[in-house]
Amino acid sequence: MAEFDADQEGGETAGHPVAGAEMLDMAAGSRGTYARSQERVGRLSVIQKLLYALGEMPGQHMNFAIGSFIMLYYNQILGLSSTMVAVAGGLALLLDSASDPFVGAFSDRFKSRLGRRHPFMYAAAVPLGFFIYLLFAPPAGLSEILLIAWLVSFLILTRQAFTVFSVPWSALTPELAVDYQDRTSLASYRALIATVCGGLAGFLFFNLVFAASPGYEQGQLNPENYAFFAPLIGILITLWCLASAYFTRKQVPYLLQPAVTTRASFSDMLRAIMLALRGSNYQIVLGGLLIYFGIASTLATFDMLVSTYFWRLSGEQLGFISVAMIIGPISAFIVAPRLQPAFQKHHVLCAALFVQMLLSLVSVSMRLGGFFPENESPLFLPLLSSFAVVQAFVQALTMIMLLSMIPDLVDEQEYRVGERQEGVFSAGVATATKAVGSVGLIVSGVLLDTFIGLEPGSANTEIAEDVIVRLAITDAVIVNAFILIPIYLLSRYTLTSERLTQIQIELAKRRG
Repeated sequence: MAEFDADQEGGETAGHPVAGAEMLDMAAGSRGTYARSQERVGRLSVIQKLLYALGEMPGQHMNFAIGSFIMLYYNQILGLSSTMVAVAGGLALLLDSASDPFVGAFSDRFKSRLGRRHPFMYAAAVPLGFFIYLLFAPPAGLSEILLIAWLVSFLILTRQAFTVFSVPWSALTPELAVDYQDRTSLASYRALIATVCGGLAGFLFFNLVFAASPGYEQGQLNPENYAFFAPLIGILITLWCLASAYFTRKQVPYLLQPAVTTRASFSDMLRAIMLALRGSNYQIVLGGLLIYFGIASTLATFDMLVSTYFWRLSGEQLGFISVAMIIGPISAFIVAPRLQPAFQKHHVLCAALFVQMLLSLVSVSMRLGGFFPENESPLFLPLLSSFAVVQAFVQALTMIMLLSMIPDLVDEQEYRVGERQEGVFSAGVATATKAVGSVGLIVSGVLLDTFIGLEPGSANTEIAEDVIVRLAITDAVIVNAFILIPIYLLSRYTLTSERLTQIQIELAKRRG
């Protein structure tokens, strides 16, 4: 078969053009750089995919804890201002984002008998669980300054420890799944585990840890419940990290490793990061994700507040919705691989983002317009749960498409410059989401304190109706509408399934 021209189907493949001869020279210089101890026969089994996907659970638990409860706990219960809590979260995310590419670049070059990724996964397990436990267990009687210092310190430590686990773990995806559709399948298992197990965990947390009690109809507002939640979430996260690392250890012989030990200096890692940023399709994905996750981080801060004050949901109702939402990702798991023969990944991703935006807008607009059943109606919870199920479906579809696109970009990068950068590419996405997410967190805190006007320490007081309305409109209409921007950017992605097939054929020739 004739060599694939990297400039066909959409122009140059990178913002920094590389001539064909130069590209081949770069690739030739790296031939033999990576090797496997054993060649895999066939594809990953279902069991192997499920065991790998267990690695979604530490992040799912961490995001559930921080995303759902940090603002509620530190602002509404402990009395810190929304802006202060948001700035603390934003600072932790910003510092975390700076470390992701270097962890990725270091793991790309790391060589050991446990492979490139597993040593990092083992090392992060216990610190991650311990730090998130301390985050939700500040000593009683701290002054405001010390409480802020506690929040900032353990948010930073928690996120840094998670980076050491998650970036190497995510970088395993391109090595475990090779072809275009199998990557969608592996990403589907990741989304399935994250959302199904996450939904079950949410149901148990809300019904056991945050159940209603005398004086607290909404258990999430009871400060005593966090004394049990803190050690429980820490232990679970540590166990999931260790389980994911242990049960994927048998895959190490099939994973690529540097043929020789390579130097991992700061300058080398910085060069690797800059090299990755030259790809035009990677730039498009990063640009779209920067905006999308900035919006998502702002909306995530509002979620528990909207559920508590706008929808007036109890812990048990939140638990019911959490378990009902499992239907969504299961449906996405079934549907996503069947969409691949007919649609390109970025087209499915854009459609899923649009539906996400529409669902939030419609549900809140119906409630404000008087078309949504009242809380006392037997139709209220089933209807709200239906919206949540469809939302979970499109969110899982978004996750599947995104996760399966990154390995494709890794192959395109190896074709262009002759270097595989699974860790850098995975870390780049994490960095983009965290860096801009830090801005989104700060924006949400400022909006809560200024435009929305939600007072700190309001857990046991009646919230003014106009404050609740502003909270809902800001969440579902004003911020949500900006999702149209990443939809437009991602529509310009050009790495199609046909193009990737040709790239992989050429890469197989070079390695051979």
